[in-house]
Amino acid sequence: MRWFKALFVAFFLLSAQLHATPLIIRTGAVNKPFQVLAWGVFGYNQTSKSYDWGEDKFVKPEGFEPTRTVSADILAAIGLPAKLEVGGVLPLAMKSSGDNSATGIGDLMVIGRYGLFQRGLLPVRAALSLAVSLPTGDKNSTPALGDGSTDLGFGLALNTANIPFVTGHLRGAYWLNGMSDDTHKLGNMLEYMAGVDVAILPGLTPQLALSGYNKVQSEVNGAKQANSEETRMFLGFLLLWKPLPMLVIRPKVSLPVPGMNKGGTVADFYPGLDVWVTLP
Repeated sequence: MRWFKALFVAFFLLSAQLHATPLIIRTGAVNKPFQVLAWGVFGYNQTSKSYDWGEDKFVKPEGFEPTRTVSADILAAIGLPAKLEVGGVLPLAMKSSGDNSATGIGDLMVIGRYGLFQRGLLPVRAALSLAVSLPTGDKNSTPALGDGSTDLGFGLALNTANIPFVTGHLRGAYWLNGMSDDTHKLGNMLEYMAGVDVAILPGLTPQLALSGYNKVQSEVNGAKQANSEETRMFLGFLLLWKPLPMLVIRPKVSLPVPGMNKGGTVADFYPGLDVWVTLP
């Protein structure tokens, strides 16, 4: 049965925060006044390699301990008059690496959005976003559940409108990352997403997307720290399934683009699932 196969695929891919922060996972549309959007991002991922700056590639060194993360990000937003919207993100995580493990909340986020070009004949929708990430996660746990800094993010989301069958998306955000302690400043980060949806069947829409981020070097006492920067680029496939008018289920998977990633650790692939509910 077609619906059973779709349901099986969705729950098989139940996992993963992917790579974008919640600042750019939304389209250019904002909620109507007092309309509520709630969604969850459930996850599992396991790092498989770390970056060797001498060899200029990801390797699995001797004694490498993967970090496993089981997560659930709970997000909600409510529309306000004047094309405004306010929302928040509660991240929950259970992490383990070797004999060490940590469970708790991560860094809470508050997000405000303002809608541009929400009505009329223009073939585009747009939204400006402002977000604050708060240091509520335990940065001293092993593995850490937060980074200890207060961060400020600015975002822009665009999507085409009034065009049959095909929808294009372009999103970006810039994060001014703060101090994780008295001496350590985290590097600022630019993140992006470009994608296209093709509505092939009623209630079932695939999306192909390119996403990633570029995080600059961290600083200690004002001095830049060599090899602390990170670059990521991913090619992703996402399936929007709308079994009910109020419900959207989005299984997704993405792969690191070879040669376009540097720094930190990565997994071999990133599956994921979003569940969205809109009321009324």
